[in-house]
Amino acid sequence: MSLHLALATIEDLPFARELTRVNMRAYYAQYGLIWQPAAFDAEWPLRESYLIRRERCLVGFLGITVEKNYLYVRDIQLIEAYRGEGVGAWAMARIAQMAADRGCERIRLKVFKSNPATALYRRLGYANVGEEAALLWMERLVDPR
Repeated sequence: MSLHLALATIEDLPFARELTRVNMRAYYAQYGLIWQPAAFDAEWPLRESYLIRRERCLVGFLGITVEKNYLYVRDIQLIEAYRGEGVGAWAMARIAQMAADRGCERIRLKVFKSNPATALYRRLGYANVGEEAALLWMERLVDPR
């Protein structure tokens, strides 16, 4: 599997917005939330976003921010046809490398409680550190390099 990341630009915003809307719609419905595309768009320039490609095929994107001593995973979205093939684990390994390269101590993320990705995050060493009505807050220490 030949995967790589490419820095996303403002031209990639429509793809990222639509993929997020499609992937998250069931969770938003389950928890009585309303999707707000304008809020997603407003956050886009504040994040470092990457397209995930397999060969020449676009399979998803991820978005991060770096805070004081941690890297925060804002989004990791995969096209449904590419889930369950190791792409998510590969992307999380790239995120861990980014965190180590930047001297971060921790990686943090939030995930809907009913999202199957929670199992992947646990396998990768993420632990629950808090929660909201619909979300788990998870984090792990960055492996020193």
